Amino acid sequence: MTREELARETAARTGLTMKEVQIVLVTFLDVIREALCRGDSIFLRGFGCFSTRMGRARRVRDPRDNGVMIIPSRYRPLFRPYPALSDAVQNSLAPRTRVAFFCIGYSNAQTISVVGDFNNWIEGDSPMQKLPDGSWFAELILPSGQTINYNYSVDGTHRPDPAYRSDSSGVSLRQV
Repeated sequence: MTREELARETAARTGLTMKEVQIVLVTFLDVIREALCRGDSIFLRGFGCFSTRMGRARRVRDPRDNGVMIIPSRYRPLFRPYPALSDAVQNSLAPRTRVAFFCIGYSNAQTISVVGDFNNWIEGDSPMQKLPDGSWFAELILPSGQTINYNYSVDGTHRPDPAYRSDSSGVSLRQV
């Protein structure tokens, strides 16, 4: 996305004119540049941190005479995303996998749901369906290539999944 595309999208979302958004965007970037040039850091809560860091000196091959030359250390701008941004990017871009959950042995339960890292442990966010044989089933679509921490919420009480290993606190661990 270019600066102009960013301004166009911002203008469409805010109702401001393109000229107003471009003035704000240029000013915003100037403020960040000036702060970094003073050695300050910029912390944008929930997004990330802009800062500077002194790089190390390096030895590289000199292409003119195949000798060695030293590149001196220098300050470099640095951006470190906060976990909220990193997680949002991962969750939106990662390939997805259908994950089936079966809960057996609670045929008398009123409600069972799957709770875990993927839904912030919110009760009832991923409810399971009761099958005619008394078992419970849910299918969720989760980002591939990670280990999820989860439990079954059986009528409000967390129970580990006996089909998968659990950690010392009784939370089930499963690779998806």
